Amino acid sequence: MNPLSSINTPINSGAVLADAYGVSNTQTGVGSTAGVQAVNAGASAPSTNTAANDDSGLVLSGRAERAQKIEAMAKDFFQDGSFSSDKLPNLIQRLYQDGILSDGQLNRLTNSGFDIPPAEDQSLADFIDEQRATLTNSGEDRELAGTLDEAKWVMRTMDSIQSPAVAQKANRVASDITALLDSDRTLTDQQKNQYQGIKSLMQLASMTGEHQQATGQLNSYLALAKQH
Repeated sequence: MNPLSSINTPINSGAVLADAYGVSNTQTGVGSTAGVQAVNAGASAPSTNTAANDDSGLVLSGRAERAQKIEAMAKDFFQDGSFSSDKLPNLIQRLYQDGILSDGQLNRLTNSGFDIPPAEDQSLADFIDEQRATLTNSGEDRELAGTLDEAKWVMRTMDSIQSPAVAQKANRVASDITALLDSDRTLTDQQKNQYQGIKSLMQLASMTGEHQQATGQLNSYLALAKQH
């Protein structure tokens, strides 16, 4: 496992994340100057108009910009259903560079024991389908089937992770997978890695949906603006 806690330097830049997971700016294009400029290309220049600088206007602008970035992220990573655990480092960097995850949120993941499992080529969606096909009608298997169905639902709705409902379901799935990994259920190393990949993705999805209030949105927007 590759925990975020293995990063000795405080998480305060995309470069730190890239170095920690071997994700170069060349690979993702997210941390490059051109990438940053592209992210901000749609942002209009600050206005001297009093109404335009009103806090409520910044909140609305920040919320809309964040939603657009989340939709773009979901399209790039999840639209074709091929997301696998080896893409988690790239996803983390993308979420951070786009201002969807803050320093504080990433550090909270660190403190919660967030892990990135060894890379598996099989997509998480295919793994879920494969596992569902092997489950029986026992009570334990029915519960696991429900968890897997919810995990797949979250993966299909990653463009809506700002929604508290999506974040809450992702958090519930992460808790269920934790219980599964801590149980006596016999799992192969490959299964453990894949379930850990699902858990880590759910933790990310849950974390990105926590700041829904106007104050949090405003602070996130202002922090992102200061970076550039």
